[in-house]
Amino acid sequence: MRPKFAFPLAAIACLVGAGPAATQMANELLQSCEAITNTARTAQANTMDIPRAGVPCWYYMSAIQNASVLVDNGGNRLLGICAPPDATLMDHVRIFVQYAHRNQKDAPDNAAALAVIALSQAYPCNGN
Repeated sequence: MRPKFAFPLAAIACLVGAGPAATQMANELLQSCEAITNTARTAQANTMDIPRAGVPCWYYMSAIQNASVLVDNGGNRLLGICAPPDATLMDHVRIFVQYAHRNQKDAPDNAAALAVIALSQAYPCNGN
């Protein structure tokens, strides 16, 4: 079972432990996510029109959302994010933007760390 977790854990470690580029990454992700929250519109049922500037955020937050369901052998969520089944990707984007604005002084410079903190506080696992 360990090999199944090796790649996702390595990918998360690379995101969280990234070097100097991570400083700009959090700010760039925030700007991209703001482009979505400021201009995205619902096009048709279950579709969104995302502005070009928001595409990096959309893909990044989608990856975080997908990784948030990973569990260890004990069934504990690896990222500590326990979003309800009806939580949308747009919900994740809004939570990230709101958290980043509220915590500008204390927010980590790393985009992955900032996203995980924001989402784990919004969707705590309560011991799971």
